[in-house]
Amino acid sequence: MKKIFLTVIALLTVASMQAFGSYGVSDWITFLTDGNRFEAKLDQLGFTLGNDTIKGTFGFHNDGRGSFGDMLIRDTGDYYNFRPTISMGIGYTSSLIGIGVGYNATIGNRWDRYNNKTEPKKVEAVVHTPVLVLNALDNAFRMAIPIQVLHLTDKLDTFSGSLTAVSLNAQFRYYSGLDVLPQVRLYLKYGNYSYNLKAGDTTDKGKVAESFGFDLRFYFGSMVEEVSLQPIVKLAYNGALGKYHSQRNVTALGVLDDAATSMATYSSTYGGTATWGQNAWDLQLMTGLGLTANSDIVSLYLEPELGLQIVQVGHISEKVKEVYGLGWNVYAEIYITPIKNLEWYFEAEIGDALKTTQSANSLVFNGTTGVTWYLPAL
Repeated sequence: MKKIFLTVIALLTVASMQAFGSYGVSDWITFLTDGNRFEAKLDQLGFTLGNDTIKGTFGFHNDGRGSFGDMLIRDTGDYYNFRPTISMGIGYTSSLIGIGVGYNATIGNRWDRYNNKTEPKKVEAVVHTPVLVLNALDNAFRMAIPIQVLHLTDKLDTFSGSLTAVSLNAQFRYYSGLDVLPQVRLYLKYGNYSYNLKAGDTTDKGKVAESFGFDLRFYFGSMVEEVSLQPIVKLAYNGALGKYHSQRNVTALGVLDDAATSMATYSSTYGGTATWGQNAWDLQLMTGLGLTANSDIVSLYLEPELGLQIVQVGHISEKVKEVYGLGWNVYAEIYITPIKNLEWYFEAEIGDALKTTQSANSLVFNGTTGVTWYLPAL
């Protein structure tokens, strides 16, 4: 009990010092298995601290908003918009079961909220993301379920309205311990962006956008001399639900800026036309090969992917044919450890941008770098 009490005191001390955490909305799957560390990267800055029983985190993550770690973006007025995600969490770990709860607050742009007053007040649009993390079977089974919620409201005399976005990006992993099939992953995604307007006795409700998706991955394993080989098979799908829009992957984070802008006019261009004649969707069947090599100082991970990619962009009124193409992607990580417990990290990815954009033919490059300092247990 004394050890647990000292751990809690240490975690509260870290929070009071405004230390930074490093878990974005979709990164909590590793929280219960990560060791103590301080990370300073282009897109995140933070601590994870604890012992074999209790651990915690607190801080910032960029979550893809802005570039190269931008935290403050000046708007058209005299205000600065604070863009990163603030994260905090606490967890309990044991060999039998581990459970953790987390929370992310992602602050969007400011907007004018009247609330039945003559002069508006500048308020921030915020996505709230509670997270449940669970590990079992000596960490062989892991899951993380973040639920993103955005809800904006305003009133103007006889007129009122609200915009609501709810999205799920749940992740499940199972580590079998077998050499042939060491790991299986499943991602489940759902997003809903809706509005509710009332003018006098007239009410207008509807959906701006709605989508469902999944990503199923099988990891196989083998060794060739000192290089670890991990073939990967991935089946991924993203699609619009109903006949509402052309957006295939709706998230509350993705509509955050649109919602803040739309509250001024109660109109949105995010989903396009209210009724979409043909649903938009995409499908990927990819095969990849993970290669891992280690030395005393340098560790390298390389993952090239190649496969079939089908994109249906949808149309307002007409039927259009799907676009078939070759999907490809190359992802790499390099770890350099010049001294014990201090590590330089570099991550880069280049390939088809289907995962992050709605374009059928586009190329994207992502990269980040930083330092990780592994800390002793409390």
